[in-house]
Amino acid sequence: MASEPQLQPALVPGGLEDFLRLEEKIVGVADALRAAREQRLAAEREAAEIKAKYNELKHEFARAEKEMIALRKERDEIRRRVEKLIGQLDALRAE
Repeated sequence: MASEPQLQPALVPGGLEDFLRLEEKIVGVADALRAAREQRLAAEREAAEIKAKYNELKHEFARAEKEMIALRKERDEIRRRVEKLIGQLDALRAE
């Protein structure tokens, strides 16, 4: 039976310490990746909320613009009627 060579920490320069440092770096990278994913998901949710609010405001603006146009037409019609009435009153005074 051939035995497999075993590395002993004393025979490998910096073996366990290097491994522990590497493990810490990997854990750090994994944590950073996890945090980046969470931030990306939060940003995507926020972007979706902003887009929905934008669409809502866009529709509200279009409705308000239509209402403003209708009110201006109504104002112009009232102005014409008032001017007509004033003209009729002026004609009555002149008689």
